[in-house]
Amino acid sequence: MRRPSSTTRDTPSSSGARGPTAPRRRLLRAGLLTLAWGAGVLTQATLQHAEAAPPAATSFYANFKGTKLLDQDGKPVLPERLAQHIVLINFVYTGCSSVCPLQTRALAELQSRLPRELRERMHLLSVSLDPLNDSPQVLRSFAKRMGADLSSWTFATGRPEDVEKLSDALRLFRPGTDVRKPEEHNTALWLVDAQGQLRMRYSGNPPDVRRLLRELADLDKLGHRPES
Repeated sequence: MRRPSSTTRDTPSSSGARGPTAPRRRLLRAGLLTLAWGAGVLTQATLQHAEAAPPAATSFYANFKGTKLLDQDGKPVLPERLAQHIVLINFVYTGCSSVCPLQTRALAELQSRLPRELRERMHLLSVSLDPLNDSPQVLRSFAKRMGADLSSWTFATGRPEDVEKLSDALRLFRPGTDVRKPEEHNTALWLVDAQGQLRMRYSGNPPDVRRLLRELADLDKLGHRPES
């Protein structure tokens, strides 16, 4: 899958202001583009003002439709209930000895460095790709070992057929891969805004914590602009 172009086009706000705000300029420079998920294909769309109508794209959480996931406490995970939160999603094997623990520790660092107000509006979701081994109890132990704060971070597992369906929808393995190994899965991070739209897919090997901190703050400002 090719990375989308960083070219965007700004539009005047309803107040008549000319040019983007400072947070938007930072987003444009960083290449943080709105992405729409449709028919399994990522397509580029213009980054919209917070007051503009939301894009008519299918919610990213539609990829979870028909799956039944459980969290680290054995409770159902309903991704659509994360609406109104900025959500950063990754996919892990708790038995992985390379990328997954390093990525999870980096995200724990990210979580600990978020400003308190932003942390309350954000959630992390880590989905296991090894459902036969990663039970809720194993996920809870892994989360504790990685330093995750479970008040705003969910670790999820599910039936093998549900995990396979989700991984196919998001193309987490190369097509035609019969034996899915930890070293072969896509280690990207998926950033979803409070309207359920996919905003960015980051390289997760390793995550750039400083960039994530900056761009999460910028996205939060776009979604929580004070009333004029």
